[in-house]
Amino acid sequence: MTSEQPAALPEGVAPGRGAGRGSAADEGPDARSGRPGRGAPAVVATVATLAAGAAVAVQTSVNGHVSVATGSPVLATAVNHGSALLIALVVALAMGALPRAARNLRARRAQLRRWWFLGGVMGFVAVLAIITVTPEVGVVAVAVAVTLGQLAGSVLADGAGLGPGGRRPLSVLRAVGLAVAVAAVVVGALGRFDLGNAFVIPVVVLAGAVIAVQQAANGWLIVVTGEFAAMSVINFVTSGVFVGIALLVSLAVAPIDFGALPPWAPVGGTLGVAIGVVTALTVRTIGVLSAILCIAAGQAIAAVVLDLLVPVDAVGLTPAAIVAAALAVAAVGIAGLGSAPRRSSRRARRRSPLAETGILP
Repeated sequence: MTSEQPAALPEGVAPGRGAGRGSAADEGPDARSGRPGRGAPAVVATVATLAAGAAVAVQTSVNGHVSVATGSPVLATAVNHGSALLIALVVALAMGALPRAARNLRARRAQLRRWWFLGGVMGFVAVLAIITVTPEVGVVAVAVAVTLGQLAGSVLADGAGLGPGGRRPLSVLRAVGLAVAVAAVVVGALGRFDLGNAFVIPVVVLAGAVIAVQQAANGWLIVVTGEFAAMSVINFVTSGVFVGIALLVSLAVAPIDFGALPPWAPVGGTLGVAIGVVTALTVRTIGVLSAILCIAAGQAIAAVVLDLLVPVDAVGLTPAAIVAAALAVAAVGIAGLGSAPRRSSRRARRRSPLAETGILP
C-alpha cells in the first residue's frame, strides 16, 4: 500500500498486504452501504469475535491471578500491557507494517480524528479497573458487569456512528438480541453476586462501556493505517506511557514484589493483542453491537468450559451458566438478523469524515 493509493480494507482482503482501491464488486456486496456484511465475511467475523470473547474470559482470569500473586493490580496491568506491546512490535516489524502505516497516516492527515488514537488510554483505564476489581468479586461477576457496560456502550457507539461502519440505528431485532444478551449475563451470575461488593460493579460497567468505544476507535485505526499490527503498536505505546506513570506512583507509595510474578503472567497480554486485533478487524463487518454480543457469547461459552475443567471458585459449573451460554449464542443470532445491510443515503455517507476522500466507500 502506498501513500498515492490510500485505501480502506475491503471485506475479504487481509490487512497489511497493500490492497489498493478497487471496484464495488471487489470490495464486497456491502462495502458501499457501510452496513454489516452478509455471507462468508460476516460468518468468519462472527466466529472470530466469538473466539475473542472466549479469550476475554481467559485473560480476565489470568490477570486476576497475577494481581493476587503479586499483590499489585498496577504491576499486573503493566505486565499485561508490556507483553502485549512487545508482541505487537515484533509482529509489526516483521511485517514491515510501521512504514506503510506512517505513509498512509501522512496522506490522510487532514481527515484524522484525535480520539482514534486514544484507544490505548481507554484500554489502560478499563484493564486497570477490571484487574483491581476481579479479586474482590470474582471473574464471573466482573464478566457480567463488563458485558453489560459493553452492550450499553456499543448501542451508543453504533447510534452515534463512532465506528468505521457508520451509524447503525437500534433495530427491533437488535434490541431483542440486546435484551436476550442482558438476560444471559444476569442468569449466568445467579448465586455469584456479593451484595457487599456491589459498590464496585458500576466501576466495571463503566470500564465495559469504555471498551466498546475503544473498539470503535481501533476500527478507525485499521482503516486509516491499513495495518492491524500498526493499530496494536499505537494502542500499546499510548497505554504504556500511562502504565509507566501508574507503576512509578505505585512504587513511590509501597514496594512491589517483582519476584512474585508467575512465569505465565504474560499470557494475559498475549491474549490482549489477539483480542484487540480480532475485534478491530471484525467491527466494520458486523458492527460494534454485534461484535459485543459475540464477545458476550464467547465469554459465556468459555465460562462453561473453564468452570467444568478448571473452576476458580467453590461454585464451579452451574445449570445457570449453561443456560446463560445458550442465551448468549441466541442473542448473537437474533442481533445478526437485525444487522442486514440497507442502502445508505447520500446524507449518511457525508457523515463519515473520510467518505469524500475515498478511504471509505
